[in-house]
Amino acid sequence: MRVSFYLRSMARESRGIGGRMVFFVACLAVGVAAVASLAGLSSGLDATIRAEARQLLAADVAVGAQRPIPAGLERFLAGLPRTRKTDVRTLATIVSAPAAGERGGASLLVQMKVVSGDYPFYGNLRLDPDRPLAELLDGTSAVVAGELLERLGIAGGGTIRIGGQPFRVSGTVVSEPDRIDFGFRLGPRVFLSAQGLERAGLASRGSSIFYRTLLKLPEGSGRREAEELAARIKEQLGGDAISYQVENFADAQPALRNALKRADRFLGLVALLSLLIGGVGIAQTTRSWLEARMDAIAVLRCLGMRPREVVALYLGQTLFLGLVGSLVGAAASTALLAAAPRLLAGIAREVRIDPFQPLALLRGIVLGVTVAALFSFPRILAARRVPPLRVLRRSVEPLPAGKLARAASAGLLGAGTFATAFVQSGSLKLAAGFTLALAALVAVLALAGWLVAQAVGRAPRRFTRVWVRHGLAALARPGADALGTIVALGLGTLVVLAMHLVEAELRRSLEADLPRDAPTAFFVDIQPDQWEGVRALLEREGATNLRSVPMVNARLASVDGKPVSEIAGASPEERDRRRWALTREQNLAYLAELPEDNRIVAGAWWSDPTLAEASVERDFAGILGAKLGSRLVFDVQGVEVGMTVTSLREIEWRSFRPNFFLVVEPGVLENAPQTRVAAAHLPPGREQEIQDAMSRAYPNVLVIKIREMLEKVAGVLEKVGRGVRFLGAFSVVAGAAILAGAVGAGAVRRGREVALLKTLGMTRVGVVLVFAVEYCLVGLVAGLIGAVGGGILAWAVVTHGMELTWETRLLPFALAVVGSMGVSFLSGTLASARALTRRPVEVLRVE
Repeated sequence: MRVSFYLRSMARESRGIGGRMVFFVACLAVGVAAVASLAGLSSGLDATIRAEARQLLAADVAVGAQRPIPAGLERFLAGLPRTRKTDVRTLATIVSAPAAGERGGASLLVQMKVVSGDYPFYGNLRLDPDRPLAELLDGTSAVVAGELLERLGIAGGGTIRIGGQPFRVSGTVVSEPDRIDFGFRLGPRVFLSAQGLERAGLASRGSSIFYRTLLKLPEGSGRREAEELAARIKEQLGGDAISYQVENFADAQPALRNALKRADRFLGLVALLSLLIGGVGIAQTTRSWLEARMDAIAVLRCLGMRPREVVALYLGQTLFLGLVGSLVGAAASTALLAAAPRLLAGIAREVRIDPFQPLALLRGIVLGVTVAALFSFPRILAARRVPPLRVLRRSVEPLPAGKLARAASAGLLGAGTFATAFVQSGSLKLAAGFTLALAALVAVLALAGWLVAQAVGRAPRRFTRVWVRHGLAALARPGADALGTIVALGLGTLVVLAMHLVEAELRRSLEADLPRDAPTAFFVDIQPDQWEGVRALLEREGATNLRSVPMVNARLASVDGKPVSEIAGASPEERDRRRWALTREQNLAYLAELPEDNRIVAGAWWSDPTLAEASVERDFAGILGAKLGSRLVFDVQGVEVGMTVTSLREIEWRSFRPNFFLVVEPGVLENAPQTRVAAAHLPPGREQEIQDAMSRAYPNVLVIKIREMLEKVAGVLEKVGRGVRFLGAFSVVAGAAILAGAVGAGAVRRGREVALLKTLGMTRVGVVLVFAVEYCLVGLVAGLIGAVGGGILAWAVVTHGMELTWETRLLPFALAVVGSMGVSFLSGTLASARALTRRPVEVLRVE
């Protein structure tokens, strides 16, 4: 077949498919818009991080840890020519307003940053007044976020108290360069000088401090020089390198980018689901289109066109329509990305998204065309079986596909789904799991649709109204298009409901599922000589269920004789998974009795008087590579202390009582430098008052109000859940488009039905009721199956994935079913509008 003849044939065959093309394009555009928008958003966020890498790091190279950098590395950095260095320490503490009369001022948990040197090296720390930070800070002043002044009721230029000492507010923070805000903050920012920190006395009282050294290379240095310096710093650290975060501006914010990558994988599969649902609609539209073109195909066969040329002709048309639909989806994606900054206003700040993302649009277009071809190809292959004899005898039907052909089509769909899932997730494991789960869900939904059709076909209709009888009969008739719609709409309902239930259950667990006797506040960094006074204050203020545990900070040095640097893991993924456990400041508690919310799952509690015993939380032991009998060696303020693991525990973390991964038997750590952590149930409504009293009496004690923390986390979850549900709604829209496409594809048949019903005396309202029964029943089945599937999926995630309790609430399920019925009814009725307006005489004359 020559190219010119092929193109002319495509043009001729494209006549009269305008209506079907609309639904074909709609089914595909919805999914492509979801895929391209998500890819554009993800790449935009990553590009923002990379493009402003120096600003986000505030330096060329940074070294951070929960302890100061070693003296040897300090000397190495001091000897670097033309390299500037600034030390930054961050910690959480309590800031209070000056005393008001007899009562002390209000207090607030804040994030403090102590700067020694020029800051920042890159980016713009915007302050009010607009002066360098070093000029605004001295031993008696502080620069704070405007939010802090508002919440404490302090006018600009007033005074705050830190560590019990007064500090003059010399400026306010407008924005920071090395901070991307994704909605959760421990507290407002406070800047202090090194002299100010010493005056406040917080560093000498055992506060948990994160140390960070910022380095600026000579002018003209680029990525290669930064990477080389980072490598040299790691060499200087030697075996301690695993305990330090060494970053260069080329890989700034690795934790944030890894989190975005994981989110992109999950949400990418959700977006792909809407595209694949659109593929179901494409398959239905292609089937009805080819059924209407069988006479034309028979003529083409008589004119000498071979079967493979027929397939190539209609495959070319499908690819063209797939390209059109993908381009429409890409245009919609560009519009959504343009609105992204406003949509993300409550989730992320200071993030710029370019609406035109060529690679993201290319991904959406390629996936869209691939899905169009993938779901249309099995239907198009049937065209090769249309016999030329149909020109003479229209009753001649194509030969049915053989078992091998059907199996090959199913295999092609499965392989294509797996390939597209791999493109979206970048993980073979996730792609395989997604493909298998989707196949199982589709099978269940298809079986449910078939069973409903069979049940409706056999149900007695003698005592039902006429419009009910005709509506049920329409659903059960041969060739009905309900199956694909039930599958698509059911999957959409499942996704949206499951996302809502998981977010709602997690929020409920965070907000209201605390045990009645659970503590409502933690008190951290209590010095040993302060404990009796702290306890007396809390008891005087009416605190109950007061519990306190002595705690020693230490670093893990080795496990079973292997240094920490050797057991971090071979692969980057393994190192990332274990790094936090191996390098963090370990909080070692010593207890005589097993806490009531702990359960021994292996070994025995303090069972060997000849050993220095330790008990480890079971999952944490797995991360460390420890087991019963393992020997753990810790570095406690430069002194190595060894102990043997004699028990593994399981902890009920949701009790919110003080619990620890590592517990040591009494008699091992009593002489080590230590602090105390306490938890108490504070009288309702008096949490802030007690925090203020604690701030006045013991300014170094950090008060963490659990309810406030949970509300902040729940707020972030609500915003993220809203975005996920919005993405999942694409699946519902795709399902509605499929139903509308199926109805539109059968417009001629619908017109005949309407004409016949009107001729028999049924009014237009009666015809609408007939259709309503059919469409609502389709939505009911899809909603029920989708709701049950969504509930099971959410239950599994909540109870097994998050290990939370499950509380069944019927309202979301009812709303999902009603919503599915409503979407089905509206989309089906609107697609039938043209058939409803046709007069019977128009149809009868044609017949």
